Amino acid sequence: MKKQLTLAAAALLATGALSAQAQITLDGTISAAEISATNDQLLGRFTTPHVGNGGFGNWGLLSMYAANGGANNSKLYVAVAGTLEKSGNGFQLYVDRPGVAGVPMGTALPNPMGMTMFDGVAGTKLEMDGDMALGIKGDAGGQIPQAVFYTSATAAVSREFSSVLPLPGTATMLPPAETIGAYAGLAGTHMSYRDTPSGSLLTDFPAAGSGPGNPGNTAANPGSAGSFGWEIELSRNSLNINAGGGQVKLMGAYVSNGGYFSSDVIPEVPGNGNTNLANTPDFTVLAGNQGGGVLTLTLSTKAEDAAAVAMSVFPNPALSQAMVTYRVLDRAAAVSITLTDLMGRTVKTVDGGIQAPGIQRFELNSSELAAGTYLVKVQVGDKASTRKVVLL
Repeated sequence: MKKQLTLAAAALLATGALSAQAQITLDGTISAAEISATNDQLLGRFTTPHVGNGGFGNWGLLSMYAANGGANNSKLYVAVAGTLEKSGNGFQLYVDRPGVAGVPMGTALPNPMGMTMFDGVAGTKLEMDGDMALGIKGDAGGQIPQAVFYTSATAAVSREFSSVLPLPGTATMLPPAETIGAYAGLAGTHMSYRDTPSGSLLTDFPAAGSGPGNPGNTAANPGSAGSFGWEIELSRNSLNINAGGGQVKLMGAYVSNGGYFSSDVIPEVPGNGNTNLANTPDFTVLAGNQGGGVLTLTLSTKAEDAAAVAMSVFPNPALSQAMVTYRVLDRAAAVSITLTDLMGRTVKTVDGGIQAPGIQRFELNSSELAAGTYLVKVQVGDKASTRKVVLL
């Protein structure tokens, strides 16, 4: 009975974790549920009020959030609250992935020669290592996604994707044919953008009938719940950050099509106000720390253990017998195999003893078991993996 309760509790916990992560919807609106304590993490705000005669006028950044999500934390979500001017200016998101080489901190970014916004930022020095960046360029016909991958201090590639972000309420996936090769890190990436009703950040306009601006732009908390902006879903597996923990550093910026930085960066430059940062800023010498808002990446212990055990069952469904394969890592370890029904009742237990490192096998024979669906759990040392198997 104790095993039944344990398995049932584990199933409920897993369901609860997935439902908590599923509250992020890519519709261009940063909802209260998405920025709750269990979802998006605030990485910074641009606290200076936007004015018509400073910065890039009444457009720009408000705040930036990020979160782990998806099954087994397989997704990385980023939300940039703000409003784009439809003039070729764009939002840029610079990324430093753990364990991925790129351009070292304080080193001038190379020119990727890809005919994107990122060509113009060549020479800029980040206050963090940078190995990739995403962008959306404001255009009268919609927002156009762009990306750059910095492979070294002197090499980079960039492209403008053929997709245009659709109307709010739906998300678009970057074209699969364009997320291969040098851009494979963006395979499975989805984005959404929602423009403000008046196309500006202001909440109130002096001209009668101008209407409201970005609804999250309050003086106390710019970019709070209800803000419109740019939402992104990235695959941690495609980005090569799915199998480990660590931290992702992120910096947001509002930049002209020619690489001219506005005043708006997150984390912001303290005391800078609406003064534009111009071309090729050196963030290492500016006030404050633009070393990126930090998101700590986590991966569930269950997922890590399953990856280590590398268990598989074949064939499945099985008519007469099924072969269970698994891996013993590094050094000899105690192995046990448990077969339970879907109610959690133990049907069969095998003590495999101490087994040597390498791929090991165990045979399930349907002549010893009634036809039905079972859960096979392989315990290798302190790591375990469970698979469903159907015996015909």
